[in-house]
Amino acid sequence: MTCLTTGKPCGRSMSERMNWMAETEKNYSPKEIAAFQGLFALAKDGRQLSSIKVQDIATAAGMGKGTLYEYFSSKEDILSGAIFYALDGVMNRFEQSADETLTFRQTLEHFFSELDSDVPFAALSMLVASMAPDQREKIRVRGQDNMKLLFSRMKQAEARIFSAGRRRGEIDPGLDDGFCEYVIVSALFGQAAAHMFACQECGHQLSWSRMVEMICRTLRP
Repeated sequence: MTCLTTGKPCGRSMSERMNWMAETEKNYSPKEIAAFQGLFALAKDGRQLSSIKVQDIATAAGMGKGTLYEYFSSKEDILSGAIFYALDGVMNRFEQSADETLTFRQTLEHFFSELDSDVPFAALSMLVASMAPDQREKIRVRGQDNMKLLFSRMKQAEARIFSAGRRRGEIDPGLDDGFCEYVIVSALFGQAAAHMFACQECGHQLSWSRMVEMICRTLRP
């Protein structure tokens, strides 16, 4: 993909991609990652969470069910791990997009364009959409510590991005970080919905470019 403002490649370099992938994967064993990827593959194939069995995940991951149980206690345990694995990857991308040499728009373009090719992110929206309310609550309770860490990392990256945007006159100084965050999170959920419904019709680049335009128009002075 190309950057809409510069016409240059919008994605990160291979070394940068390898860096955030390494940051995401260093906290998980190869077997755990294989299980997560197996679950993501099933979700991408359109399988509803309620119809996915542990054996299905094991088969998709290329391992035996017994091996899978050496790392996880249940399907819910796999699901919880997969969700935070995907969110960790998203956060690593976001942190590495917080480059003060880039304009605010370029930062957003880099971040959102990378998400279009991110299988865990695309599958995550499908998995969450097929979860029952009680399952979501269990995941929330189980992952409170992880969520606190992700929230702290997000706040630090946001502060750098928003501060640079205000200095360049790209963000209205009257808008606080909380408002800016709300706008970006709303766009992120819109991107997730686009993965599920709209991308087949409007194309990936059109999808994320609209998200970027919405954010920039909302936050500019």
